[in-house]
Amino acid sequence: MNRFPRAGVAAVLIAVLATAAAGCADNGPPPAPPLPQAASFTAGICRQLAPDLIETLRLAQADHSGPNGIATLSRALVPSQEKLYSQLDTAGEYVADLERVTTAVGFLRLRSDAGTYQPALLTEVTTSTRHLVDRCT
Repeated sequence: MNRFPRAGVAAVLIAVLATAAAGCADNGPPPAPPLPQAASFTAGICRQLAPDLIETLRLAQADHSGPNGIATLSRALVPSQEKLYSQLDTAGEYVADLERVTTAVGFLRLRSDAGTYQPALLTEVTTSTRHLVDRCT
């Protein structure tokens, strides 16, 4: 008679452990927040920066795991970086944040070209860009 209660307890314990293990499974990084719409940016300099900030985020959040992924990203970031850099003189209160974005992109590009790329460089591009987007929307 004691076997049945133990079997029931064991079954419950196995179910609890299986549920806990499933909850701890690594499903990869959380999905990136959606890209903002240019219309959501504050009028003025933010609205002028919007297309290139959105493009920088889009590129940074894409999958770069393929062959030459970071090198391809590095080249793709050039047009937006150049346009953003050209706006530094008119960025007003956003100049420090804009410098952070363009510098982060620049370091990623340099380190990619030198063969010394580290994932933290892409994280800084994404973080600095997202910060400025948050300030502008």
